[in-house]
Amino acid sequence: MRVSVGRKYVSLGSNEVDWVENKTINSAGGVLMMRSNKSFQMSNSLNGRNYSVIEGLWKLGKGVSVTIVNVYGSGSLREKKEVWKEINVVRLNQLSKAWRVLGDFNSIRRQEERKSLISTSDYSREIKGFNDFIESSELVDIPLVGRKFTWYKPNGLVKSIIDRVLVSKEWIGFWPNCQQFVFSRSISDHCVVILKEVSVDWGPKPFRCLDVWQRDSRFKEFVSSSWSSYAVVGDGIYTFKEKLKKLKADLKVLNKEVFDDANLACKEAQKRIEELDERDDDRGLAELEREERKALLAELNKVKYKQEAILFQKARHIWLKQGDTNSKFFHSYVKWRRARNQLHGVFVDGNWCEDKDMIKNRVCEFFEERFARNNACQVRLDNVRFSFISESDNAMLTGDFSEDEVRAAVWSCDSYKSPGLTSSILVF
Repeated sequence: MRVSVGRKYVSLGSNEVDWVENKTINSAGGVLMMRSNKSFQMSNSLNGRNYSVIEGLWKLGKGVSVTIVNVYGSGSLREKKEVWKEINVVRLNQLSKAWRVLGDFNSIRRQEERKSLISTSDYSREIKGFNDFIESSELVDIPLVGRKFTWYKPNGLVKSIIDRVLVSKEWIGFWPNCQQFVFSRSISDHCVVILKEVSVDWGPKPFRCLDVWQRDSRFKEFVSSSWSSYAVVGDGIYTFKEKLKKLKADLKVLNKEVFDDANLACKEAQKRIEELDERDDDRGLAELEREERKALLAELNKVKYKQEAILFQKARHIWLKQGDTNSKFFHSYVKWRRARNQLHGVFVDGNWCEDKDMIKNRVCEFFEERFARNNACQVRLDNVRFSFISESDNAMLTGDFSEDEVRAAVWSCDSYKSPGLTSSILVF
C-alpha cells in the first residue's frame, strides 16, 4: 500500500514510519507491521495467510540483520498448523539469523495458560502442535513479566496466554536481557505486549567459585601460599573470615589473568594449527613443526575442557555427563537462564516500576509483611491428637551430629554444588 509522505505525517505524526500490510480475510486475519526507518532498514518482505515476514537491518546499536514475523492465529487448528509449517520452512533456511516471531497465536503451550469458568475442553492436540512448532523452529519462549494473562473474554469467564514473543538463540545472543512485558488491556480484549531489553545494575556481584580452578595445577599452590601470607590478628573465626575475604579477592584476580584468557588462547592455538595444516598439505612438516602441532592440539584440548567445564557450572545442566559438548547451545542456555532469573521490575499500587531503589524497598516490605507476627489470628490446637515417635527416634533426631554423619553428607554432594549463599562450591 502506497501512502504519501503528507498522509503519513498527518496520521502518524512522523514521515519516518512505514509499514507492511496483510489484509483481512472477511473480518479477521489482518496483520499490520509498522517500523521506524531510522531504526530499521527493511530489505525484503513476505505475506502469507495470517502472517507477515520482514527482513532487514536493525540499525540501532549493533547493526544486526534480523527477521521478524507477525502472526494472527486462526481459530482452526488445521489452519494454524499450516501457518506454523510455512513459517518453519522459512526459519529452517535462516537458522543462523536472529529471529523474532510474535503476535496473537491463538494457542497455548500448557493447560494452565487458559482459565475458564464454563469450559473444561482438552487442548492437548493444540498444545502439542504449538510446542512442536517452537521446538522445530529452534525458538525460545521468553517468560512474561507483569500481567499473568494476555487475553480476556469480554464477559470475564475466560482468560488465556495467546499473545507472546518467541525469539531465536541468536537473538538472545545479541540482546541477552530482553524480556516481554504485559501491560493493561484498556478497552481491548488483548493486553499490550512489549519486548524490550532491560539491564539493571544491582550493585556488586557475589563471589563465584568455579570448579575448573581445581583442575589447574597452579591452583592449590596459589591458595596455600596466599593463605599463609595473610597477616590477620584475632580469634579463630575472625581470622578465618578475614583470610577468606582476602583470598576471594586474590582469586578474582587469578581468574581474570589465567582463565579469562582461555578464549584468546583457544583462537591463537586454532589459528597456528591451521597454518601448520596448510603447510603440511603443501610441502610437509619438519620434525619440530610436527611436535609443535602435537603440543598445540594437546593444549587446545585442555583449553576446550576448561571452557566446557565453566559453561557446565554456569548453565547448571547435566550435559557434560551426557557427553554433549554443544558449546554454542549452552552459551545461549546460560544467557537465557540469566535473563529468566533477572528481576526487571515490580507492580507498585498497580503501576509497573523499574526503579531499582523502589524495587529493593518493595521486596523488603513484602517479606516484612509476610513474616510479621499477626496477633489477630492465632492457631489453636485444643483437642488435636498428634502422632508420637519412639524414644530411640527422638534420641537420634535430637542428638549431636557425629563427624562420620557430616562427612557422609558432604561427600555425597557433587563437588560443583554450593550449599548456601556463599557461592563457594563444596570442593573449595
